[in-house]
Amino acid sequence: MVGKPLPHRTKIVVTIGPASSESEVIRQLMQAGMSVARLNFSHGSYEDHAKRIHQLRVIASEMGLPLTLLQDLQGPKIRVGELPPSGLELGVGNSLTLIPLDEVQPSAASANTVGIDYPNLAQEVQPGTPVLLDDGLLELKVEKVEGNAVRCQVVTGGPLKSHKGVNFPTLNLSLPSMTQKDIEDLDFGIAQGVDIVSLSFVRSPDDVRSLKARIAEKGESIPVLAKLEKPQAIENLDAIVSECDAIMVARGDLGVEMSPEKVPLIQKRIIRTCNRKGIPVITATQMLDSMIHNPRPTRAEVSDVANAIIDGTDAVMLSGESAVGDYPIEAVKMLARIATDIEPETTFINYPPIETDDANAISEAMNAIDGVLDLQCIVTLTETGLSAKLAAAERPSVPIVALTANRKVYHRLNLVWGVRPILLESLTGPLESTFQQMETCLKENNLVATGDKVLLLGGLPMQVAHSTNFLKIHTIS
Repeated sequence: MVGKPLPHRTKIVVTIGPASSESEVIRQLMQAGMSVARLNFSHGSYEDHAKRIHQLRVIASEMGLPLTLLQDLQGPKIRVGELPPSGLELGVGNSLTLIPLDEVQPSAASANTVGIDYPNLAQEVQPGTPVLLDDGLLELKVEKVEGNAVRCQVVTGGPLKSHKGVNFPTLNLSLPSMTQKDIEDLDFGIAQGVDIVSLSFVRSPDDVRSLKARIAEKGESIPVLAKLEKPQAIENLDAIVSECDAIMVARGDLGVEMSPEKVPLIQKRIIRTCNRKGIPVITATQMLDSMIHNPRPTRAEVSDVANAIIDGTDAVMLSGESAVGDYPIEAVKMLARIATDIEPETTFINYPPIETDDANAISEAMNAIDGVLDLQCIVTLTETGLSAKLAAAERPSVPIVALTANRKVYHRLNLVWGVRPILLESLTGPLESTFQQMETCLKENNLVATGDKVLLLGGLPMQVAHSTNFLKIHTIS
């Protein structure tokens, strides 16, 4: 028997960190509505991550709940080097010189010279190029290039601390899609059995293909999520969405790399594109940022979350709120409450299918039946998760219950909007026996009662992948 069904269908992604690493906190997060645990590989040792992955799997199993483990690769993030503990105060109009890390001298910081971990900068900037530090809080303008040194003038000043990020919004830097650290982290994640791998700073579909190829080389087939953080990604949006298995609207870096006033419409465009193609999409960054230190969010934050749900996002994500915040459980509960209130009043757009095949025709027919009959739920019998994803793409008015015997699919489907995965021992055997097994499972989990109508969606033969080819209106006996 699985845990109690949640009243909302928008999924909640929770970044696990020091504030959310205790077992009891994790249990409460799952009870509150956590669907996906995000493991940020910008921080932590392999020993820490292995312990956390084991802990999350054990707790989810004990609670009878699916839990998607999302490995978030750091990607080629450019950062400043080590600075004095007090940091470096940048005054407006002052000069700051950027040089490769391996050329930094011990006394460099005191001379207003800072190292960055990108050796090709001097070859790619020119006078007038803007440079943003610390998520755009500090701004420089390139004045002069001398050898490998890039001399800048401070436009917006303030304190600069060690290892803060550096952005070049007008440049398309010659960075690899994956660093050596990412490659090693990926190998670790594959060995640990993560459910989804996210690639940071995606710029083109080739970046996604490269990651998929590395996964295939290891003999695995793990879904890939593309984080959209760069202007180049928006230019290549359709191609990237078509290549990957999920998308994250990473509004933090988008708002640094581009003018922040452009981000809301870009967010809507990304969600609409993903909905049209049936690809799960996560809206992320500062959803409830004030709850890092406050027990309640601002009204603007609540409206922000609500609007993402109205737009059609599959999931909303917590970052610092759950990783290092004072109120991680309260933040998850707040997202769940917003989704529960907003979803019944939301009318989703049903886009025509991209593919004119049997599976998409079945899902379109499912949508029509959902509009006519008083269904209790839609049940997909799935080996790969495709049937459940097709059903979710239609945004039906009733919950989707995905019955699968594949443990990997069971966990991965927990990212998909409206899908309630349930793990069965087997989906083989005579059809009538499978239907009886389905009825028993639904009743045991208080999802149906005698006389309820459900709509079955699946493929025959059931053990064959990608064979969604039947619908059945079924009355619970």
